Amino acid sequence: MNQAEWKRIYSAIAVDFGYSMDRDRKSARLMHDVAGEKLLEEGVLDFLRGEEVWVVGNSPDVFEEIDVISGGKVIVAGKAVERISDVLEFDVLVTDMDESTEKILEAEEKAVLVLHAHGDNMKRIEEVVPLVDRFVGTTQTEPFDRIYNFGGFTDGDRAVLMARYFGADRINLVGFDFKRAEGVKRKKLQWAEFILRYEGLI
Repeated sequence: MNQAEWKRIYSAIAVDFGYSMDRDRKSARLMHDVAGEKLLEEGVLDFLRGEEVWVVGNSPDVFEEIDVISGGKVIVAGKAVERISDVLEFDVLVTDMDESTEKILEAEEKAVLVLHAHGDNMKRIEEVVPLVDRFVGTTQTEPFDRIYNFGGFTDGDRAVLMARYFGADRINLVGFDFKRAEGVKRKKLQWAEFILRYEGLI
């Protein structure tokens, strides 16, 4: 997904949820300023190129599904890390930092962190970024100076789009359920499903 396509889709999402894109930009700038030299170049994720990639979401059935993972590289999306980190080795954690700080720091010991800035998580940026050593930073608005935009709205679809961006040979979704949620969460998952279908990834 190129930046123009993503801007069009995210503009619709922002209207739907009442998000402020100016706050998104402010959050990205905050991440950049707090992180400084902790920000990694995107090339650190080139090891995904040509690989079979498994993207693990946080569905109720994730434990029943992870047994299918064999070989390749594993990307964990968001809060799934709180449930599967002790039973599954993984290579990347993609998150907007909703899970516990402890789990994020544990993940950094064995995986590349891809931390996301948006208008509602500035406090988490201030809490988490000073504690981690190195990470790839992402935004949902315009990318700049080691703050990247690979597309995607939720941790899950953002992880999938990132895998494709870096040239994964095959992308498998594990622990994704776009239906079993209510309220705002269900609405977010509907957008995530739309994005992945729009991109031909499901």
